[in-house]
Amino acid sequence: MVLIEKFWSLKAVAFLCLASGSAFVSATSGPSDTPIATTAPNLTGGKIANTAPPGPFFQGFKPPYPTDAWWSGYSVGTQDATVSGPFPFESATTNTSIVFGISNKRDFDGTSIHQPTQNDWSVGIAGLPNDLQHRKATSWDTQTVCLQYFTDSGSTMSSCMAPGSPYMTFTFKNAVVNINSMNGNLGTITWVTAGKKAKITNSAGTYLLYAVDTALTLTTNANTLVSQSGYTGTIRMALLNETSQEAILDQYVGAYPTGLTMSYAVSGNTSTQTWKWSTAGTSSTLLTLSWPHHRKVLSNPSYANIQYLTTKGYMKGVVGNTWTLTHSLPSIYWFAPNAPQSSCLSQLNQTLQYDVSALSVIVPGDFYYWGGSFARAARLALIAEQTGRTDLVNKVVTILKQSFAYWLDATHSPAAAYETGWGGVINKDGWNNTWVDFGNAYYNDHHFHYGYFLYGAAVIGKYDATWLAQNMDFLTHVARDIGNPSPNDPYYTVTRHMDWFAGHSWASGIANGAGSRDQESTGEAINGYYGLLMFAKVAGNNALIDYARMLLAVEEAGAQTYWHLYPSVTADTPYPEAGFRNLITVGNVEDWQTGAWLFWGAQRTEIAAIQMLPLTPIGEVTYDKPWLQNVLPYCQAELNDPTIGDAFKSVIYAAYASVNPQQAYNYSQQLSDWGSGNSATNQLYFVATRPSSSNICNTNLQTPQGSYYIQDVASGKYVTVSGSGSLAATASASLTAAPFTLAFMPGGGSILAQSNSQYVTADPNGQTALAAARATPSTYETFRWVAQSDGSYQLLALVNHDYVSTTSSNLVNNANSTNGITAGKYKLVPVTTGTGTAVPTSGTLKNVKTGKYVVATAANVTLLATATSAASATKWTFEKLSTSTSTTTYYDLRSQTTNQIVTGTTSGADPLTAARDVASTWESFQIISSNGNFVLIDLANGLNVAVQADNTLIANSNSVDSSSTWTIA
Repeated sequence: MVLIEKFWSLKAVAFLCLASGSAFVSATSGPSDTPIATTAPNLTGGKIANTAPPGPFFQGFKPPYPTDAWWSGYSVGTQDATVSGPFPFESATTNTSIVFGISNKRDFDGTSIHQPTQNDWSVGIAGLPNDLQHRKATSWDTQTVCLQYFTDSGSTMSSCMAPGSPYMTFTFKNAVVNINSMNGNLGTITWVTAGKKAKITNSAGTYLLYAVDTALTLTTNANTLVSQSGYTGTIRMALLNETSQEAILDQYVGAYPTGLTMSYAVSGNTSTQTWKWSTAGTSSTLLTLSWPHHRKVLSNPSYANIQYLTTKGYMKGVVGNTWTLTHSLPSIYWFAPNAPQSSCLSQLNQTLQYDVSALSVIVPGDFYYWGGSFARAARLALIAEQTGRTDLVNKVVTILKQSFAYWLDATHSPAAAYETGWGGVINKDGWNNTWVDFGNAYYNDHHFHYGYFLYGAAVIGKYDATWLAQNMDFLTHVARDIGNPSPNDPYYTVTRHMDWFAGHSWASGIANGAGSRDQESTGEAINGYYGLLMFAKVAGNNALIDYARMLLAVEEAGAQTYWHLYPSVTADTPYPEAGFRNLITVGNVEDWQTGAWLFWGAQRTEIAAIQMLPLTPIGEVTYDKPWLQNVLPYCQAELNDPTIGDAFKSVIYAAYASVNPQQAYNYSQQLSDWGSGNSATNQLYFVATRPSSSNICNTNLQTPQGSYYIQDVASGKYVTVSGSGSLAATASASLTAAPFTLAFMPGGGSILAQSNSQYVTADPNGQTALAAARATPSTYETFRWVAQSDGSYQLLALVNHDYVSTTSSNLVNNANSTNGITAGKYKLVPVTTGTGTAVPTSGTLKNVKTGKYVVATAANVTLLATATSAASATKWTFEKLSTSTSTTTYYDLRSQTTNQIVTGTTSGADPLTAARDVASTWESFQIISSNGNFVLIDLANGLNVAVQADNTLIANSNSVDSSSTWTIA
């Protein structure tokens, strides 16, 4: 067994303290005695204090201080925010008392479980000034906080707040005790044992009051119970919510917690946490309440028959001051456990090539959005390595380095700074504004933000050890901010966001008084510790590797217990309400409510996806099948709704590959957007690395590629490109149709018109015809060819997810299931590479129908088919254009008599004329061999040149017949 951390023996002390540089430190307590590092911060942004400084609650100590503990509301601003604990209680500290209660009004409104804050009692002492200075922390650790109220005359009230204790405990020294009912009346007071135990019943329920050591005498003063002067002793209060539990509360009242040490050991892929409470009284009789996630991993617990219903389900009694919790640790690092399946490799490499080619330097505007894009790009380097495309790795890493360099540039804003009030890395731009970067400078969401940061930097370090060494100090400070395991780090609090007792992190920091705790995105919380793990891996820090693995295991277990809902699970569930479990996914867990909603959105796809993203190999553990099997049908209506974007859908489809990779691939082929934190490559990689005995990727769903004519099945006509670029099915033969180059794009493909080298674009409103009018392809130029059983295709424009129809010969993306317009069907006819009869460099033009030769003079520049012999005809030079391609050749026609160039019109209503000195847009023609003769297509309008009844030549024909066929001699 490899012990990563030794188990530290408890000293005989009452209070354990994690505050570095405190007035005194009785003993160290934390997951580890050894910090990641102890170097002072030297960040580009320097040092600054935010506008929410620590209150006098921390008098006698110095930073760093916890910012995301369940009790942080005791320490910020007016120090009176209601906090989520110590569960089963909620509590607040006022200037004169500690307020607490247990909610007994749980309800489900169809979206959320509520247990609103219930202030039942306040306990204080007489003689306290009405200010912030007469209460302070005396110690804290990974779970508990001990505090003290004190008067100028030396009277004190101390309380150690320990999550899981069914009692609130107060120790007095020479103080007048005030116990005040917060419900407007004291109710009925019955002394069961004079001076030692009383029952108090009012609208809050029945509370038991115990004097643990010294007998207590109380008198009534309005709504307050008042003790005799100079009371010294300990009292405890507990809610009696079931009569049968009174004997349990009586039996175990004598032992109460005064602090906790947490230690852990790792052996292989198993971690063992040991929680050991220091106690007053007999430690073996300490009564602590457990939550469902505890009971999954507790070793040999001794349960007591007592329970309280909370937002996390029933808390149930466990006897003894030592808990042992065992977790299975993830062993996933850079890559998914399975290599991409061979059926997907070709498409994966093609997609990877495209995404890498599209990469550009990401300039930071904040931590969060920059971080998501930074980590997204980093994924491409890892996928390139695993698929053997090492030629692409360096390109990605170079871009990552250039992006990261902005954080090292003293002239760039935002900058990373060290916040001195509490101790941590912040976005300097937000030091006085909680709205900047989601409250980053007020310690909101650091694990979300810095997980992306560390992940991307770790990828750079994987491929460039020199770069890593140069930036190690900066990266270590970021890692210490969210992942410091030790109270001996003089600059960073212990594992800022993790609530070890709650079994997951809280995302909320000290903004808004550090009141209610909450967390929405378990996916990003998990990613925070995954980023920490990858940093530890590349840094070669084995102790931090296993610490990060343990954090991952705890956060994943918390997500699967409190955010993933399982309708069929009824045993020891946090949510007894079947209707709530049917909601499949929790969006937000708070201290007083848990619900299928988000602060910023209410769509089911958003709620589910935020528990999954970002899409990384660690999802192998996070995405459990029993949950995912329900997520897809629960979100199906939104997944099928084309008006809802693809960014969140992409994550859900990829995660679903853990259930059915083939179906997930089919769904993923429908996507046209992957959001800022995902990519088409990453999507396909995740799907392709799922275990499967049959092919995952289907070539029939992939876009056709090559050179094609497009034929409308209903009319038999071929698609042409007009001079303005509009697409219409008007040509009677492929000979005069527009050739197109179909190429791959993630999610579909592009359509390039060879006649003008422009990409086909679609109107997002579906009102105008498709047009070959864009120099480069992007969202509006992405199409999907949907194969039909008869060998034809329907064409989907991804800009609005409507199908293309042939409307009055025009191709318009306006067909969907609701408007009654029928989608067109199209055949793709390969463009043949045969050269046919070569176009001479010069010669006369003779119309096949009339047998007359074309003539144009300086006196009459209009082209007329009137000459009866070649000798009397105009001789033309056919000048090949540089815009010609391997499959399509373009020409200018120049009169050897006048040296003028033939021009046409986009309308196709006017005769051709030889009247231009310099060729431009309207002077280009395609000349196609046809049965030994030639067809001339005016590129100004895409129509064939035909002889008219008045012998003029006008480009106005879609047919290949004798009137539009010419010989050149």
